[in-house]
Amino acid sequence: MDFQIMSPTEIAQATADLLRDGCVLIDLETTGLDDNPAVEAVEVAVVSHRDETLLNTLIKPRNPIPPDASAIHGIRNSDVSFSPTFPEVYPDLVRLLNGQIVVSYNYTFELNILRAVCRQHGLAELAPREWWCAMRAYAAFRQKERYVALGQACKAESVQVINAHRAAADCHMTLYLLQKMAAEARPTQPSLF
Repeated sequence: MDFQIMSPTEIAQATADLLRDGCVLIDLETTGLDDNPAVEAVEVAVVSHRDETLLNTLIKPRNPIPPDASAIHGIRNSDVSFSPTFPEVYPDLVRLLNGQIVVSYNYTFELNILRAVCRQHGLAELAPREWWCAMRAYAAFRQKERYVALGQACKAESVQVINAHRAAADCHMTLYLLQKMAAEARPTQPSLF
């Protein structure tokens, strides 16, 4: 969806429609950035549009978590030592994401990470029906020239920021931000004809 050509009212309505019709939200915490082909997931969460946590698990990567990544999300090697591997979590991701509208705050990051990790393990790429970027939607909705970090967007919209950079918390914050945007949609009037 090209949010740049939409008015704030249209974005609010599209967001309200999304939350009414259903979607899932995903967030990943990783060993690094999405431009590194060796990047691995260390945590994944999937939350429904009804605010139900459908999946929330640490993931044991094949390689150690770099200290600079741990400094961001707080996940250490000792935290994941007995966690499932990505191939063990993959069937749940297939079940939860394939055929669905999947929302993420900065969807290109999650998309690139999932592609890289699936490729590393020889797994088929996940197949959502559509990706929806909450970060791009929010920037266009508030007519920002630049993208806004999730925590900053939440603070600006009076959404409480708790446990930032943890997968489930980021999913819930993204959902609450979408709810704030959807609340500004104009009620539709039923046609009299």
